[in-house]
Amino acid sequence: LGGITYAEGAGLDTRRECLQGTRIEILSQITEWVNSTGDNIPCVLWLSGPAGKGKSAIAHTIAKWVEGVGRLSSCYSFDRQREADRRHEKIFSTIARDLVDRDPEMRRALADAVQAANSPYNSLKKTADIIQQWQKLLIEPLKRSSRSTGEPIVIVIDALDESGGVETRRDLLRILAGKHPNPAVAKITDLSGNLRFIVTSRPLDDINNEFYGVQHIRQVSMDDIPPASAKRDIRAYVSKELEGSGFQDRQFSVLAERADGLFEWARLACGYIKKSHAGLSRQDCYNAVVSRDPAERSTLLDSMYELILTDLIPSDTSPQSQKLRSTALARFRSVMGQILGMAEPLPLTSLNAMRRHFPMREDHFDVELVVNSMGSLLSGTANADSPIGPLHASFRDFLTDKPSSKEFFIDLSKVQRDLAFASLRVMEHGLRFNICDLKSSYLPNSEDPGL
Repeated sequence: LGGITYAEGAGLDTRRECLQGTRIEILSQITEWVNSTGDNIPCVLWLSGPAGKGKSAIAHTIAKWVEGVGRLSSCYSFDRQREADRRHEKIFSTIARDLVDRDPEMRRALADAVQAANSPYNSLKKTADIIQQWQKLLIEPLKRSSRSTGEPIVIVIDALDESGGVETRRDLLRILAGKHPNPAVAKITDLSGNLRFIVTSRPLDDINNEFYGVQHIRQVSMDDIPPASAKRDIRAYVSKELEGSGFQDRQFSVLAERADGLFEWARLACGYIKKSHAGLSRQDCYNAVVSRDPAERSTLLDSMYELILTDLIPSDTSPQSQKLRSTALARFRSVMGQILGMAEPLPLTSLNAMRRHFPMREDHFDVELVVNSMGSLLSGTANADSPIGPLHASFRDFLTDKPSSKEFFIDLSKVQRDLAFASLRVMEHGLRFNICDLKSSYLPNSEDPGL
């Protein structure tokens, strides 16, 4: 079974769990649904809400809880920065492998299914057809497992809205909604009553259109969380993050009020306050954060991104400072365009290697000049070997929307030429015969221990 396609890095991430003692009500609501028995229990729970509300934290907390109590389970996360991994083509093969690792009966059934279906012309192990994966790799082995009638089997699918475009997730939505036009495709409602799917996403039109009004899908919105509960949880979070910084309970309460239910705003605010700023105290940074007008909920995150970026690239009226700021802005747009324009995130060393081949000489600078001060916005900045990308999908949305980001706007259509040119130059200079220094060209890759 080792050859079955598996999406590396798409599983449970305990770093994304909720802070202990927060989100008690909604977590209890979901765990109660997981443990419910009866004939009319919805088998899918769709947790929807806008960016920054904490959907993924809830998803990974539930996944960790299910794993901890020994239930048969799998957690599968989509990530807009990993679209090159084509995770939408690996979802049910990955989930199947997760489940069989915990269930010997299902493992034998999956091995039989793969052996029966494989031929020189059709490899079920490597198929990108999620209909086949659903039928052959997941449903049929599940039916042959004695655990299909026992305790709940829980499958968490996080950030469905980051699975690509409308076309890439159409079949997945139809499977979860039981609406696939092919009658041969097993309907989710025909499966055993102990199967539970938890799906999180923003309420995009295509997802809403497929899920709305479906009887076996229970819809839970993050917007339905009482404001008092959200404020309490965010207050607990900011008091933990700013512990020992000299702030009082009243100031934590003000931050929680300003967050207006957005955990991502609270995370960014705490990061901004804790960061060292030349000539500014933490109290000064706190004052700057809480003075932002929170009247428009939709602009809260944009406002925080603008505050952080303006602090990184401050304005100044003197001609010399304006010239330096123009250079800094141009470098910021160039680096962020490179990061956002890549089909797959690259580490610092690779970004620098590519940048040396950009067509314009003014772009031949080290990426560190820009990313070293962006740890609150980007992942991977502390390790030269870690892929660099936005910590939250909303930051990409902000940068690629001109009315929101204004002078920080990244026009991805103008980035592709530089990336294509640099990629070709890297290949021109780096490709060579037997680049992997193989001792023999007669061995298949699978038999070479160095690959």
